[in-house]
Amino acid sequence: MPKVKPELFAFLDDSKIEATLSRLYTEALKQGWSMVFHFLPKAFKMFGKGIDWKMEKESFYDDKYIPILPYQGTFLYMQARALNAKNIVEFGTSFGISTIYLAKAAKDNGGKVISTEFMPHKVKIARQNIEEAGLSEYADIWEGDARETLRNINEPIDFVLLDGWPDLVFPIFKLLEPNLKKGAVIIVDDVQGFQPSMQDYLDYIRKPENGYISTTIRPKKAMEFTIKIS
Repeated sequence: MPKVKPELFAFLDDSKIEATLSRLYTEALKQGWSMVFHFLPKAFKMFGKGIDWKMEKESFYDDKYIPILPYQGTFLYMQARALNAKNIVEFGTSFGISTIYLAKAAKDNGGKVISTEFMPHKVKIARQNIEEAGLSEYADIWEGDARETLRNINEPIDFVLLDGWPDLVFPIFKLLEPNLKKGAVIIVDDVQGFQPSMQDYLDYIRKPENGYISTTIRPKKAMEFTIKIS
């Protein structure tokens, strides 16, 4: 199994972060075939429709990374930096790969990330990974159901990444919406493959009368990029 080279993350200018991301992406690559074998039998049903997440078993994902790709991490970091985002919220920590990118941006901006994860063992490992990267001071991982934990956010939000269970994207977004600053950026991962589960969210943020401008970015894994304009 090839190793993901730390040089891929050199733009972050931090050897601890580079080494941690290299290790995590290398571990994630080892799960590639198990993901292929899991989704291959569903391929024809998924064609043109995406995954029906109501039929998926959460237990399969207990040890799965399913991370953002490195170019997506670069994009997240750059967007958060360009926005000078200080209050960043993430739904779906998993093992902390995306959180590391966001925490580095928060560190450079003088801010902090609040991230959420439902599975206790993932919370524990994510915290260890973030500590290994030297970013614990800039990231809080809240354990539990995000529909409950994120009710405790009461400060204005600059930047949001929604990358958790697809069926929950819209409910979580609506929970956070009252705290979104004008100009806030919201990014949702995997909107192409998981579109049926996110259609209510997409319908909402693509209507200008709701106060957003949004587009889908489709280099490899489609991401929905949204800006609050009113």
